[in-house]
Amino acid sequence: MCKSFILLGVVTTLTLSCTHSPVSSRDSVRTTDAIYTIDTAYDCYAKDPERALAIVDTVQMLGLASDFAADKARATIYARSSLDPQTEKAIELCHSLLQSDSTSTETRSGAIQRLDVLRVTAEAYRVRRDYENWLKYAIEIADLTRELGQEVESIRTDAEIGVVLTHLGREEEGLNKLNDALQALEPRSAVSIDALDAWIVVAKRNINALDEMNRPAEIVLLAQEIIDKLNYYQLHSGDFAEDSDRLPPSQDAHAHWCDFYRAQAHGFLARAYALLGRTKEARREIAVFEATEHGQSYSGKCMIASAWKKVGYWDKVLEIDAVTEQRMGADTLNADYATILRDRSDAARARGHYHEALLWLDRYSNIQEMLSQQFQSSQAHEYASKYHAKEQELEIQKAREDARRKTSALVVVLVVFVLAAIASVYYRAQQRLISEKNHVLVRLINRFAPSAKPVTSTKTATEGVVEVTEQDRDLFNAIDETIRGERLYANVSLQRQDILDRFNMRRQVLNKLMSAFAGGESFPSYVNGIRLEEAVRLLRDEPDRSISDIAETVGFTIANFRVAFKQSYGITPAEFRNNL
Repeated sequence: MCKSFILLGVVTTLTLSCTHSPVSSRDSVRTTDAIYTIDTAYDCYAKDPERALAIVDTVQMLGLASDFAADKARATIYARSSLDPQTEKAIELCHSLLQSDSTSTETRSGAIQRLDVLRVTAEAYRVRRDYENWLKYAIEIADLTRELGQEVESIRTDAEIGVVLTHLGREEEGLNKLNDALQALEPRSAVSIDALDAWIVVAKRNINALDEMNRPAEIVLLAQEIIDKLNYYQLHSGDFAEDSDRLPPSQDAHAHWCDFYRAQAHGFLARAYALLGRTKEARREIAVFEATEHGQSYSGKCMIASAWKKVGYWDKVLEIDAVTEQRMGADTLNADYATILRDRSDAARARGHYHEALLWLDRYSNIQEMLSQQFQSSQAHEYASKYHAKEQELEIQKAREDARRKTSALVVVLVVFVLAAIASVYYRAQQRLISEKNHVLVRLINRFAPSAKPVTSTKTATEGVVEVTEQDRDLFNAIDETIRGERLYANVSLQRQDILDRFNMRRQVLNKLMSAFAGGESFPSYVNGIRLEEAVRLLRDEPDRSISDIAETVGFTIANFRVAFKQSYGITPAEFRNNL
């Protein structure tokens, strides 16, 4: 109950002290008093920013607004200031809000919250005339509105991007984007209030860009089209969909909206005609503009002042300059005061008061020189800040790249380690299998080697296959005993002919004996078998003796010994010895 009375008091105070913009979405009916109070605080900012901030603090303290909503409100208030410290606060708040979970685009509500904060961020950079960042956030706004299905709003933002491009010197590109936005909205503007409002906003942005580019003839056409569309709307309002959240849902509000935009269009016409030298049309449009509510306001008079100067309405110019000077108080070192001094000089010259005109012109020149120095100083500071920010950005980027490289190196090391581990496990498994196989082979070799034939030989004596006699058997045994007993096998050069000569026999007889009693082996194979049997014995019984010495002892070269042993027994001499 207490909170309600306090809030009611705050709302009542704001209602009495604040004036609403005719086109502000904050004029619409609110669902809660808290939201209405914060939004009303926005409108109070121009008159009393401290009170506006105090209202936000009060609403937050009473628990009627979340911390997020309160910070967004403060950022909006700061963003509307023309003072750098205030806009800097707005940007800091916005960057913080954009990092919060409340602005996550994973949910639609979060995306909408993010969109609101992005708009405030873009406004702050616009006020600071930081066109690069303004463009950056305007592009993000356009992309997000498309994702949310807000097609009209995305087109409106595309037009804003066009304005920024003209400020960045990309004038034709910016104008093309503005014209594309107008064409995209054209068919909808005849049936939708939201689209019509967007079309007019885009047209106004186009006019401001054309004004900076000094193209008044195009401004005339566009300003007249705004008036024609508003007239059509008022005649056919029943055909338009009530789909705008920027416009209060009441006939009075709609009429006020039409009058406000129509007045601005007449102001654009007055300025354009004045630049074209069409004084009669310019004065006519000035008269129409001054008859409107907006034309009587301070902002309206500031808008039409350039047309007054062109047609010679110096009394009106000096009158609004006096109001401006009064508003700025003691702060006269600014571009607005320089403009006032120049106006006074031009007015005096127009009236023939040349001496007075010269005095005002001297003061104007002095102010301009001081402003130029101030601008250069601020530019140097801004460039230094941007350079420092760029350095920080590069340092962060370097740190990220270093972290990426370290991560990549770590991943490579881990992969190599894992592969090495796998290879090691595989190698050990293979070695274990080989070792087990070698042990089996060694047991077989030890078992069968004394039999006078290598274990790998599957051939046996073939008595009965060829016709042999007992004398043949005795002859073979004599040859075998001679080779073994006299160690003829140790002679590397032992040949078949040596045995034929020794036993005075023909080759055919020896072949018959080999076929009958040596398993059909050739004489060299038979001799190598004897050599290998002896080598097995020496490898087993004389472990200190080298393998090369054993090879020479049994009649092999070291290379031939290893090959013959491997072919006959399935393992090398070294493997045989290691597995004994």
